[in-house]
Amino acid sequence: MKKIFVSIIAGLMVSAELMAVSVKDICGQYDGNLNIGGTPYPDKSVYLLPGVVDGTVTFVLPDFIFNAGKLGNIVLPNIPMDANGKLTLENATLYLDSISERATITILNGLEDGGTVYNSVISTTEAQVLLSIEAQSLLEPILVLFNGAAAKSNNYAVANGGFEGAWTNNEPQGWHSFSSATGTMVDFVKNNSYQFIQSSEVRPGSKEAHSAMLSSNMLLGVKANGNCTNGQINAGSTTASDGANNYNFSAPENTGFNTPFNGRPDSLVFWAKYLPADRNAANEVNKARVSSVITTADRYQDPEVEDYSNVKIGHATLNYAATSAMGWQRIAVPFEYAETNKAKQPAYILTTFTTNMVPGGGSSYSTGGSFSKTNVLDTLLLDDVEMVYNRNLQSFKRDAEVLNFAGHVATIADNYCDDCAKYAAEGNGVSAQTFIAFDATHQCVFIYVIADDYAQTGEYSLYRVDFADSVTDDLLPLNSAVENVSAGQSFEKVIINGQLFIRRGDTLFNITGARLQ
Repeated sequence: MKKIFVSIIAGLMVSAELMAVSVKDICGQYDGNLNIGGTPYPDKSVYLLPGVVDGTVTFVLPDFIFNAGKLGNIVLPNIPMDANGKLTLENATLYLDSISERATITILNGLEDGGTVYNSVISTTEAQVLLSIEAQSLLEPILVLFNGAAAKSNNYAVANGGFEGAWTNNEPQGWHSFSSATGTMVDFVKNNSYQFIQSSEVRPGSKEAHSAMLSSNMLLGVKANGNCTNGQINAGSTTASDGANNYNFSAPENTGFNTPFNGRPDSLVFWAKYLPADRNAANEVNKARVSSVITTADRYQDPEVEDYSNVKIGHATLNYAATSAMGWQRIAVPFEYAETNKAKQPAYILTTFTTNMVPGGGSSYSTGGSFSKTNVLDTLLLDDVEMVYNRNLQSFKRDAEVLNFAGHVATIADNYCDDCAKYAAEGNGVSAQTFIAFDATHQCVFIYVIADDYAQTGEYSLYRVDFADSVTDDLLPLNSAVENVSAGQSFEKVIINGQLFIRRGDTLFNITGARLQ
């Protein structure tokens, strides 16, 4: 066999002798390098998603470009995988709308080049996939080699959003307050450890043991807000409103006091129990504050004292009041993204919670006489801080027709056809990507929706379009009761009184559009 590449990119060569793996083990995002016909393309990603047939995977190569021509997403559903992670796919056909032509795609194994044998094989940490793509307009087959490593990043979530675990120096992992502050006034504030403490009171329905409590304080006769951040506090002035010297900040060189972050979430969600000093929710001065800012790899501080428009990629900010009953509330704050920074890569996130929207602000209340006066201060309980990524289908069009889904299934009266119409899908999240899989074997169309955090959570949504001649008897069921399905989750079909249900763990769900086997 003649050599298949002019040059082979340096990459991860995955051995075929691997430990047994399952679909659940290997599904996720893989980051690495492509070699297309001898030309290297670094820093590319592919996705492995659970197939719709048991024991198979769906391979996604996004935004495939060859000779400056965009061929679109290469989505190969239901690829059989053996226990060693070896993929087998022979002469699959895929209509490429971008060139109005059908391509034949084969996953190659055991192909030798210069003494090196290439196998399309996946492990829990590495992936090597070799494709042959043939189409009449391409003149000759394109050989595509991907080598990459599993992207197991945790940089899409809030670290320790429940404030659990051991607190060191009066701070939990991932969060900081006055105990670790810097600045010229640090000696006056570092002992105010009671302004940020662990609490055993948790939000309703929590299965965890703790929350965090912020409290304001009187410092040199000036009210200081309770303040916690995943950056660092700079305490540089006795004037609370001096934003040039009192601020929270994140800087790349500030190791341990910055939070690497790579996602574009749709909202910040948390639970809060806000207790202003006068316990009056209607008092306009009684509003706590949350601010979460996604930035580039540059220094950023809150409050801002200069123009950070080139640094801020997205932000979620809210001033919120207490409930009338002074109880817990679940708060969701949408992120807003700067259009001018859309192409920039997120690198850090600075999140801040404070007992009042105004530095040194809030109501004042005291009890006792002049010689036994007790100041009642603002407190704020926080629990279960998380980033939410929307990953559901917003719309799906066949030419100009918008299809309506019952649960996660839509039906078309015509027979299956992948080249007689243009199909377009749109997700409902800022980072939601949609991948359309044409399944000629079952004569169905599948739509996968994933978000930025797929590499971390393995969560996705799956939708199906049935045609008049679709064959769905051997397909894994679609669970319309659960919007986000975790990669590799197992579902058991159960028939009760003649009705089909799906059991996941101890929970039963109704199914829309699944047929009995």
